[in-house]
Order: sequence, then structure tokens, then C-alpha cells
Amino acid sequence: MALDGIYFSNIVKEISTGLEGSRVDKVNQPESDVIILTFRGRSGNRKLLITSNSSFSRLHFTEMQRQNPLQAPLFLMVLRKHLQGAFFDGISQLDGDRLVNLSFSGKDEMGFDQKFILSVEMMGRHSNIILIRERDMKIIECIKHVSADRNTYRVLLPGKSYMPPPPSNKLDPLSYTDEELLLAGDPDNIDTEFFSRIFSGVSKRTSGLIHELYDGTEPLVFIRKILESTGRGTSFYIMKENGEYKDVVSYPFKGELVPYDSASKALEDFVSERDQKDRMRGKSADMQKMIHTNIERVLKKINILDESIRESMDKNEDRLKGELLTSNIHSLKDGMSEARLLNYYDGTEAVIRLNEHKTISQNIQHYYHRYNKKKRAEEMAASQKLLAEEELNYLNSIMLSLQNSENQREVDDIRQELMVAGYLRFRKVPAGKEKPSKPFHFKSTEGIDIYVGKNNTQNDYLTTKFAGKNDTWLHTKDIPGSHVIIKAEKFSDDTLLEAANLAAWYSKAGTSSKVPVDYTRVKNVKKPNGAKPGMVTYSTNKTLYVDPEPSRLDRLE
Repeated sequence: MALDGIYFSNIVKEISTGLEGSRVDKVNQPESDVIILTFRGRSGNRKLLITSNSSFSRLHFTEMQRQNPLQAPLFLMVLRKHLQGAFFDGISQLDGDRLVNLSFSGKDEMGFDQKFILSVEMMGRHSNIILIRERDMKIIECIKHVSADRNTYRVLLPGKSYMPPPPSNKLDPLSYTDEELLLAGDPDNIDTEFFSRIFSGVSKRTSGLIHELYDGTEPLVFIRKILESTGRGTSFYIMKENGEYKDVVSYPFKGELVPYDSASKALEDFVSERDQKDRMRGKSADMQKMIHTNIERVLKKINILDESIRESMDKNEDRLKGELLTSNIHSLKDGMSEARLLNYYDGTEAVIRLNEHKTISQNIQHYYHRYNKKKRAEEMAASQKLLAEEELNYLNSIMLSLQNSENQREVDDIRQELMVAGYLRFRKVPAGKEKPSKPFHFKSTEGIDIYVGKNNTQNDYLTTKFAGKNDTWLHTKDIPGSHVIIKAEKFSDDTLLEAANLAAWYSKAGTSSKVPVDYTRVKNVKKPNGAKPGMVTYSTNKTLYVDPEPSRLDRLE
């Protein structure tokens, strides 16, 4: 991903224009490394997202709603103390790189006028957000503390003097001179890494994309023109490859492009899904590990049970031998080592080994005992296998729910479910815990409400409590997935197909093709006594086959 300084120069310009004359109305910290500043100004309210996430450090305007933690972190309280109510003075970018400073005019704790700098350093795992008092460049607080034993070049701790990151000694792509360029490199020899080697804030990825456009014209003119167009763009694009988002750029490079008129919107759409999944994956890592361990345990158990069933497959041979010996007991004598008897089922000769140290009656009992033992073992293994397969389906459904989680509340709901199911130890729920998350709510193209469960608890709620008996229930056939409810008795085939697509997309087969989706009236869906959350039986169903794709329906919740 070429999310480099030259792209951020467009966002800096967008922020400078969009926040002119604004003041900070609210400060929130929904994640440990995410800050959202809400500004009130002449053009209305704008939200600015700033994150020091090591994989997706960035700043841009945002429209997404995010849940706030129950307890405010220290950094958030410091920001609220100094920036809430402060006026936005401007924004600057250091040498065209991923180092951005936002300036504010506010009040200190004594009520005197004070200027502050919020420095946003977007440098991978070294990313940070630092609040600085401009008068003496002292650090007030930072989202990540960096002590001397972690960084010998500079210390980032409250009360220390702020020192910017070491300079790159490269040219600013938007404010260099031709003389500086000629000293820094040879413009006549433009290779794929020329721009990343000479200019700060230009990644190797962007350098390669620019190199593909070079047509051999006057190099100094081409270089200045392409950097100006890239760093001061008016249109922005998400690059796609095989239907997947691959990059976000500020110039119409070659390839499949999705156009935007806002650098922030393009960046948010590109990063949000991947960033959210990475965050939720990290927050649920312990649960995923536990589920993987239990899935392996259950699979091993199923293999053992299958082997037990295979070993019992010859039980009828033992029963037959017992029957033949019983029917011919009058012609057999104790002490025989074998008996050759007519198999009256198929007319062949049956050779039966006998223990000469046992009587004929004891040999008969031996074969009946072996038959009954294998029969009991088979029945026990079959019933245990059924329970193991139900547990496997349940664990797979939990894993799917974790993968589809979009926020901390949904992860907490799944954690609570696992505690109730006995997979995790119970722990005390904090006072004031937020209400459980709600199912997805979509509107079909004809205006029909469609609901999709995010986890097993929601699946049970939708199917057993929320839906009416004549509403329609959908679920992927023999594949873990979400329960889907069409909240209407009458609807078109288009609505049915849209709901079936949602059922397939929010299932383990979401990336497959020709996914079977069963549907029936809710009255035909039953939850057996003692069944795990989300587990139901159903009848009188029909099946659709769909190729799942992201829904284009309006999502209301």
C-alpha cells in the first residue's frame, strides 16, 4: 500500500481548508491508538480521525461512528483538558513526509492563552501522537511513551523537550528547485526507485507507478508535473486488482480505478475494512486460539470415533457365527477347533473357528458377546460422533462470528457466550456494561426489512423471539453462518435473492460460489431442548444456490 507522504499532502490541504475557523468541540478515544477530534465551524461539524496504529497510521476526516470505552484513558483526559474548546490555527507537513503538525490556540490550567501542537508521526511501529506546548516545545503527553532504553536518539515522555524524528536528507517533492534535484540525482536516468530515492514521502510503490508513466519527455518537466499532480491532486482513486482493494492513490495510474473526490473518503474506504478486521483479530486472539485448540480436539475425537465405528462393522459376522453354531449345536462336540457349517442365508459353507478348551455353548456365548460389545460400541460412537459434530459446527460458527465482528461490543458478546457455554472462565462484568450489540438491519430494494445475526446469541434472538411465525428464515445448508430473517409474509423473488445473498455472504462459504441456502417459514424452525446457541432444526424447506457478494442494500444498523 502506497500510503505515503505525498498522498498525505492532499489530506493536509483538505484539512487546512475544511477546518478553517473551527474549534474543537469534542475529543474521543474509541481505541487505544485512535483519537477523534470533532470540530465545530462555519461549514458545520467535521470529525478528524488520527491513529498511531502500526499497520495503518494515518489522519483524515471520517464519517464512521465508533463506540467509546467505558473509562476514559489518560491521554484522552489530557487532550480534553488542553484542546477541548481550542481554535484550530493550521496544519503543516514536515518536508513532504508522513509527519504532520496541527496547531491550536487554547487556554492552560490557569486560564491564560496558550498555543499547542498536536504532532502526528506516521512511521509504522514508531507511529505516535504527541501533545506539545508550543512556547517551550515541552511534551505534555503522548499516546505512546518512549524511554531512553527503547530509543537512544530521542525520548518521548511528559515533561521532556520535543525533538522531531531524524531528517531524511531527501528533497521535499513539492518545494524543491531544479538545482537541488540535479545535485541529488541524475534526472536523465529515471528508474523504478528514482522518486523514492530522491524525494521524501514517496514510497517505492508510488515511485514504480510514476515510472510506468514516463514516456521519455524532458525529465525535469515530467518530474515536476507528475509530483505536482500527485501531491496536489483534485481526484483520488482506490486501485483494484481481481476485485480486491490494492492501493489508494492521488493520480489516475494504470489499472482498475474507483474514483473519489475526497482524499479522506478514499483513504477511509480503503483502510476501514482491513483495519477493523486487524483490530478485531487482535482483540479476539485469545478466543481464536482457544477455539482452534477445541476444534483440533473435536476433530481428533471424531477420527477416533470413526475408527471405532469401522472396527464394529464386522459385528454381524459374529452374530451370524453365533446363530449357525446355535442351530447346529446338536451335531457339534466339545473340544472341536473349528466347525464347517452351511450358511442358510446364502447357501455357502461357513468355517467357524472354535476354542477347543471351551464347550460349544461357551463358544456360542463368545460370539454373541463379541457381537453385542461391537454393537454397543458402534451405537455409543455414533451418538458421541453426533454430539462432536454439533460441537464442531458450534465452534465453527463462533469462529465465523469473531471474524465478522466489527467492534469491541460484539467481541464482548461472543466472549460472554463462550463463558456461558463453559469454554471460558466466568469473570466479573464491569458496572455499567453496554447493552448487547444489535443484528444487522438491511432494507431490500422493495423496502422489506431483512435482519442478519452477527453471533449465535443474536441468531437465537432473531429466530425464536423476534421473527413472526410467517416470516421467512434463511441459512446456508450444512455450512456455519448467520440466521437471516425476512420480516414480511409477502415479498418478491428479488427480496428473497437479496436475503439469500446475505445468508451466503455472512457464512463460512462467503468467498465460494454456488452456495446452497435453505429457506422456510419461521414456524418450521425449532430449537431442541439443550441445544447450543444458534443451533436449530428445520423442515419443509426449499434451497437456492447463490454466488455471494458484498451486499448493495442500504444498511440501517
